Amino acid sequence: MKYFQFRLSDYHLTFNFRTMRSNPYKKVDFKIFGIPLWRLSFPILIGVIITLISYPQGFLSVRFILFLVIYSLSMGIPFMKMYEYTERKLDRYIPWLSKPQLRFFASVFLDLVINIMILTLINWLVYVVVQKQEFNALLSKTIDGLKYLITFTVAGIIIINSLRFFKSWKQAAVNEEKLKREKLAIEYESLKYQINPHFLFNSLTALSSLVYTDQQKAVNFIREFSNVFRYVLESREKEVVDIATEKKLLESVSYLNQIRYDDSLQINIDLTDATDKYVIPMALQMLIENAIKHNAVSESSPLKIEINEEEGYIVVKNNRQPKKNEIVSTKIGLENIKSRYKYLSDKEVLVEVTADQFVVKIPILSTNHV
Repeated sequence: MKYFQFRLSDYHLTFNFRTMRSNPYKKVDFKIFGIPLWRLSFPILIGVIITLISYPQGFLSVRFILFLVIYSLSMGIPFMKMYEYTERKLDRYIPWLSKPQLRFFASVFLDLVINIMILTLINWLVYVVVQKQEFNALLSKTIDGLKYLITFTVAGIIIINSLRFFKSWKQAAVNEEKLKREKLAIEYESLKYQINPHFLFNSLTALSSLVYTDQQKAVNFIREFSNVFRYVLESREKEVVDIATEKKLLESVSYLNQIRYDDSLQINIDLTDATDKYVIPMALQMLIENAIKHNAVSESSPLKIEINEEEGYIVVKNNRQPKKNEIVSTKIGLENIKSRYKYLSDKEVLVEVTADQFVVKIPILSTNHV
């Protein structure tokens, strides 16, 4: 048996015994007219407050207390059900987030009109139909109740709807942040697969020359070249790699480039073999390629690239000696790196340009980014 139901007077009570049987420590689903029991305490509490203000001696009578509870629930249950109905309709046509002021005044107006109608109907049933009092008594009781009705209705709408507004606002902020992160994730995935074609072209050109001039160097070149592309394949699905792994890539990239330029290119790598510090894949290799692409490389004026760690950053530094036919920089490679770091870290990629040096500082990531 899923539910056990029974009637007590005019109140429809529902116990969920299946919940009790599966978990005896779980809160029992106990409702009256679909309203949780704890919420029904509010109209009774309001009735007690009004009685303390207007007729405190009534608490000396058990009969009056029973009447107070029944009367408060007779008012409270229709009030709450109609409030739920009107709020559902208003949520559809006047959302809180888009029109908060109009929504507030609409809620106050509709709830006051509906509650006044309910108050009049309940008083008519209680004082005219049941107690057989005159119409004047109904009018007097209704007018007396209006000041309390208006006060508690407006106060209740302000409190409840303020909570609902801030809850909606908070949820909207969470959803916005979630969408932002999803957008960045999509952008990040597309950026990861951008590989500098110059590196591939230049490496194959150098290899074709070595095959005829120095076969041993050609063998070594192929081995280091394969190491680079093995790294590319293995890191494609990774957001970050440890510095020790990235250092091995840089050593292979450095070897390939120095085969091409001999003493015209000097790359000094001073990184630790840390496995608990991380960077984004191929960022450092891209910066080396950019330095070679935009600067003159010659024996008389060698290009010097230094890579080291400094205060939470990996610093890539090269001397500036622009080519005579200077290549207009699209900054795609550097923007790629910056965009990928925006997804992973609040720390920005720093770029410092002077007359003599070009410096890029890449944040070192922690285990939180793995």
